Amino acid sequence: MKKVLVLTALCCMLLTAGPVLAARPLYLGIQLGPEFITDDDSGLDDAVAFGVYGGYRLDELLSLEMSLTSASHDADRRSDVELDNTALLFGPRLNASVGRGASLYAGAGLGVYFFELDTPVGDDDETETGLYLGAGMEFPLQSNVKLGLDFKYHAMFDSDDSIDSDLLTLLFRVGFDI
Repeated sequence: MKKVLVLTALCCMLLTAGPVLAARPLYLGIQLGPEFITDDDSGLDDAVAFGVYGGYRLDELLSLEMSLTSASHDADRRSDVELDNTALLFGPRLNASVGRGASLYAGAGLGVYFFELDTPVGDDDETETGLYLGAGMEFPLQSNVKLGLDFKYHAMFDSDDSIDSDLLTLLFRVGFDI
């Protein structure tokens, strides 16, 4: 829990460190959706992921985005085993307008993944790094509120302990221009 609070505070500090807000270059939002483990033999169920995201628009085409997402995977056959994943992601995002305020985007970046494996015989914490590739779409609900769908593939660099798999997330987003 301490990690999540520290990471959330770090996200807030980084996102508010931009210049004076003239054209609403900052955006913040919440996200919710399924997180899938790509390895069928992992013995872990899919999970519901939730989190926050934010970014800074450098111009119409390029943004820098950061997100913090958490999910908890239960074991298929045992109710006393649980794998918690907290992901901190940062990278560029390319935006394309498709009319009526709707936009498509693609992004890639670095991820830091904090895993906590809880079992009856003990707990194990592990931090891994990786890359993500993502794409999504956003639709305006109001002038400063957007509804979106975000898909990401997470490839881990060193997956030898808690999880020997990659992750997929499909998150529904509600964002606010600030």
